[in-house]
Amino acid sequence: MDIPFTIKSLRLAGMTQTQIGKAIGVSQTSVSDMEHGKAGVIRPSYQVTHGLKRLAAKHKVATKPPS
Repeated sequence: MDIPFTIKSLRLAGMTQTQIGKAIGVSQTSVSDMEHGKAGVIRPSYQVTHGLKRLAAKHKVATKPPS
């Protein structure tokens, strides 16, 4: 999973950083940092990866760019 890409996809689907953060249990600031590749990207927690996968499936968005 490409975390910045997944977050950007969710945002394009209409979710805010605050909504994403609440859904995965992190702050809006953490979501912003992850979206911009600043934090949590190298070794994201299970909570973050599982939450983002769940949200991506719910909103039918990709978790990685097309190859």
